[in-house]
Amino acid sequence: MKNKRILILVIIILLAVVAIWLAYDRSNSTFSKNEGDFAVEDTARITRILLADKRNNIVVLERKEDGKWVVNEEYPASKPILDMFLQTLKNIRVKEPVPLSQQKHIISLLAANAVKVEIYQYLPRIRLFGKEAWFREKRTRVYYVGDATPDLRGSYMLKEGADIPFIVDLPGLRGFVSPRYSTRLEDWRDHTIFHHRLANIHEVTVEIPEMPDQSYKVIRHDDNRLEVISLVTQQTVSGYDTLKVLAFMNSFNNIKFESFLNKVEDLNIDSVRSSQPFFVITLKDNSGETIKVRTFHKKAEREVRDENGELFPWDVDRLYVEINDGKDIVLAQFFTFDKILRPLGYFYIKPSEAYKLQ
Repeated sequence: MKNKRILILVIIILLAVVAIWLAYDRSNSTFSKNEGDFAVEDTARITRILLADKRNNIVVLERKEDGKWVVNEEYPASKPILDMFLQTLKNIRVKEPVPLSQQKHIISLLAANAVKVEIYQYLPRIRLFGKEAWFREKRTRVYYVGDATPDLRGSYMLKEGADIPFIVDLPGLRGFVSPRYSTRLEDWRDHTIFHHRLANIHEVTVEIPEMPDQSYKVIRHDDNRLEVISLVTQQTVSGYDTLKVLAFMNSFNNIKFESFLNKVEDLNIDSVRSSQPFFVITLKDNSGETIKVRTFHKKAEREVRDENGELFPWDVDRLYVEINDGKDIVLAQFFTFDKILRPLGYFYIKPSEAYKLQ
């Protein structure tokens, strides 16, 4: 009996020692799973993502019922950027906790200059025998994303309410994930200007202020017949190459721009807008919705000469484009835009001959 009591006492003492060791070890080197739980395994259930910084920049990404994402309830989001971001949210991993000696400093840096991330998911309140019911939107993650580590191979992150910051990386990425948590609205917006198939286009109007006689309109009738009308004479044009007109109308399927210029300091946007447009293109779809863009020349940044040795006064690679009812000025490439910047004469079967009016 006495030996049994001694054994029980020894076991109690050993358990107490283990408990004290675990508590001490946790306070100095380990962390709870929750504190390092940044990744979201089921990104298909994410409904909203909020990104906010200390400069009052806020980006709200929201998934609509049709599966498409919008930014700040106003602009379509870029699908490639969203797909990459969702993969980042799913695959980020904790590399290691910040060393104890640096934790106070890193927490101070995060408090001064970090992006706050809130993730919301559509989750069931009830899970029973593999069945789910009573769904609601729930905030499942709140954490802060800081700058890169000195070796540029990780980013500092801290979960809300946690005491220990972590170094987080993304397997396969030779760099750090902080830039993917951007609070710049322009970084998330879709760069598509026109995305219309021929069957969805009712008419396209092309105005060329520098050459009014080359302005025209192409109408797609219900029987899919294409009619070209001169804007100068308001009469139907004959003698044009049907295949060229068809290719032109099919070119509005995927017209994108390169970058936003709204906040470029060395660009006088008001001066660009007040200058004479190069081309003005208006597309009207079958539902009556209209998209109008104005294009402008961009000053040349390098010397390019024509076949006669004369310098081109304008950039031959890029142009400015005003979109979204004049709200945005963007930079686009002629490589993309050339196929919809066609003067009327381009469609002539014999360009040397003047077109005939019916």
